[in-house]
Amino acid sequence: MNIVNQLTLRNMKQNKSRTLVTIIGVVISVAMLTAVFSISSSFMDMMQRKAIAFSGKWQAAFLNVAGEDVAVITNTEAIERYDIDQELGFARVSNSANRAKPYLYITGHSNHDVIGVSPIDGRLPQNENELALSSQFLQTSGVNLKVGDVITIDFGKRILNLDGNSGTLGKDDVYQSKEVFTPTKTKTYTITGIVQAPAKEQEASAAYRAFSGLSEGDLEEGFPYTVSVEYKDLEDNIYETSKTIKSKVSSVKNQEKSNGVKLKYNRDLLLYSGISNDSHFLYTMYLAVFSVGSIILIGSVSLIYNAFAISLSERSRTFGMLSSVGATKQQKRASVFFEAAVIGVIAIPVGLFFGSIGIGVTFHLLSPFIQKMFVVSEPIRLVIEPFSMIVVILFSIFILFISAWLPAMRASRITPITAIRQTKDIEIKGKDVRTSKMTRKLFGFEAELGLKNLKRNKHHYRSTVFSLAISVILYLAASSFSLYMDKSYNMAQAPLPYDLSVTDRGGDLERVRSLTNELMSVQNATTKVKTQLLFNDLFLKENEVTTDISSRHTLNPDGEYFMSSNIVSLDEASFAAYLQSAGIDAKKLEGDEISAILVNQFTLKEQHNFTDISQLTVQEGSEIPFTRVEGAKIRIASITDKRPPFMLRYQEDAFTVTLVVSERGFDKLLELGNDKLSEQVFSEVQFTTEQSAALENEINPIINKYPDLDFYTTNLIEERQDAMNRATVISVFLYGFVVLIGLICMANIINTISTGMALRKREFAMLASIGMTPEGMKKMLRFEGFFYGMKSLIYGLPISLCVMFFIYKILDRNFEFAFTLPWVDLIIAGIGVFFIVGTSILYATRKYKEQSIVESLKNENI
Repeated sequence: MNIVNQLTLRNMKQNKSRTLVTIIGVVISVAMLTAVFSISSSFMDMMQRKAIAFSGKWQAAFLNVAGEDVAVITNTEAIERYDIDQELGFARVSNSANRAKPYLYITGHSNHDVIGVSPIDGRLPQNENELALSSQFLQTSGVNLKVGDVITIDFGKRILNLDGNSGTLGKDDVYQSKEVFTPTKTKTYTITGIVQAPAKEQEASAAYRAFSGLSEGDLEEGFPYTVSVEYKDLEDNIYETSKTIKSKVSSVKNQEKSNGVKLKYNRDLLLYSGISNDSHFLYTMYLAVFSVGSIILIGSVSLIYNAFAISLSERSRTFGMLSSVGATKQQKRASVFFEAAVIGVIAIPVGLFFGSIGIGVTFHLLSPFIQKMFVVSEPIRLVIEPFSMIVVILFSIFILFISAWLPAMRASRITPITAIRQTKDIEIKGKDVRTSKMTRKLFGFEAELGLKNLKRNKHHYRSTVFSLAISVILYLAASSFSLYMDKSYNMAQAPLPYDLSVTDRGGDLERVRSLTNELMSVQNATTKVKTQLLFNDLFLKENEVTTDISSRHTLNPDGEYFMSSNIVSLDEASFAAYLQSAGIDAKKLEGDEISAILVNQFTLKEQHNFTDISQLTVQEGSEIPFTRVEGAKIRIASITDKRPPFMLRYQEDAFTVTLVVSERGFDKLLELGNDKLSEQVFSEVQFTTEQSAALENEINPIINKYPDLDFYTTNLIEERQDAMNRATVISVFLYGFVVLIGLICMANIINTISTGMALRKREFAMLASIGMTPEGMKKMLRFEGFFYGMKSLIYGLPISLCVMFFIYKILDRNFEFAFTLPWVDLIIAGIGVFFIVGTSILYATRKYKEQSIVESLKNENI
């Protein structure tokens, strides 16, 4: 090690405080980069698990493939694994307690793992004579079966006769009391296992799912099969590869239902594997990640650059001395890079370690939420990709290099004369330190002296203000990023206000109400909401709709916009709670008129774009025709943007208006119409619960008491719980990110101000020697801190607003919501700047106030 590097190490040891703060700052930066990359890879891994839990591991599926053509697909070299799926159809379940699901829907598979079916008890079926039942079937059907049992079941068709016309019901059709099951064949199975099936495989509305085996060598010619495939390499050309394979397969022959081979993708799994044909959505995500990386980069460079700049001021005499004894520019420049290398050797491994440990601990603490979210039995794993860690290391080295570059260039240009005179550190003229007379009149002599001190040492002043302004910008950028990401997520998350619902349409209204009233008495529900729904046509003039509607709609030949409305009633308790939450006076809805609340703002989903829109320009007191009854009108008693409890988080139809009425108002509507109007009522009871199986078992006996009613039950408990858990996880990550950015900002400010104060020991000693009292010194420094804070906010806040708006516009590509300012964070930033500046100055002055004036004046190394 040469003499220059030895002096560098000695200087770092002498200034332990600055060196330690710099190392801590770099450690935090590296830890954040590690966490960001780890979160990214772990998040993608988690979402892949979610996609697999919902629909399976397959990436593309070929539908309606004839048995003789299956080999064309399965023998393709690009395919790693495949499953051949044969739909066997509906089988009647004996003694099912769930009258809404009296069937099994059975499919045969050659490889259950591809579609994501996993055994809970026993094993998967291996041939056509074995069967696996879903766990949901055993939990809620009331049928007592176990592994090893042999059952004989009847396959058949569901036939529904309406007005003399008969039709066959399919997998997606709900059970109706008037349908008839017609057996076509009988088969005996041995139950080999109880399985957990992907959520998508449980979507048969009137049936539970069951899975049989399939022998690849026994495929029937002309019979339609589905081939689900996993590719060897996940690349962007999967879509083109799949289309090429499809073009080689001939269409199914002699099948009435067949329209040729069709292609379907597991788009969610592909998206979370980094593959998507929706470039607009991906660009939005990439820009968001780029914003996060830029915030970390700016904060890190600012912190490390200031550390080296201050180090250079401390060592200017040393560099001048080295120049006088023959040190070259390259050697002086290398000494600064050597300091950066020493810091990097210490900080980068420590940052990698603590970043991995920190995010690992976070995952561990959030494991219960994540396990429920992804329906996995094992704790969530931390995914650390070697390539990502290499990128973090290279990026950290890059940060250190560019941070040290300018100080290194300045160090190489220091000559012996400029070092002795220190003319580069302080270059002033009389006008440079001139201050306004108002400063002394308003704040006193100490304030004027403090302001002159700042102007006298422009380099340190600008460095400190820059550091403070950058800290304000970073903090507000991070907090606004969290705010807008949270808004975007809330717009995009699953639109589920309930866990489970029971729905009926068209039955005897008195019988339906008797059923729904009984359902409202169940004990295992956390919340219960009873609704009744009628559809109504609307014909609106141009001046009655907003630009959100007119820009998406077209006028009919009569010059009107044709729209529809959902007129929905809430039970009395839910209606009263809704009025209170929306801040609506119940007196507005009193009177003999039919009064309604117009929900005039909601989130509209158009593909991957989410927009907050309003629909009508009507005012309170306006009347809307009820077109089902001639001359009937509905008065708009109040207009709100508060979603009622039945309304989804986002809508996919911009042209349906929501009107909320009381049960009394709904009955008035029905009284105006004829008997057929009551047959058009949709009745529903929505529940949230913590005990899903207990609630379903409580509901089934009630439903079975009304065999004359057509109803269906929708169970969305797992999906809704998943959305809530995901919100918790994302909130933890976002606010954790803000906290870490805040730590970098604090380290930056403390490092800059405290070391700057340390460099001014001789100045403070000189002021004390000419009679400045300790109180006067404190007052001067307090005003210096005030001027630092004010100047940094003057620069930082406008730039922060621009950065916030830039982040908003990035997310606005897919999520359209009003631009809002994080006022609380703005206030915190302002208070935080003055608090940290004051604390740093107080710490620095206390540390050096007891030093001898004479010794400080004699010290030539400051």
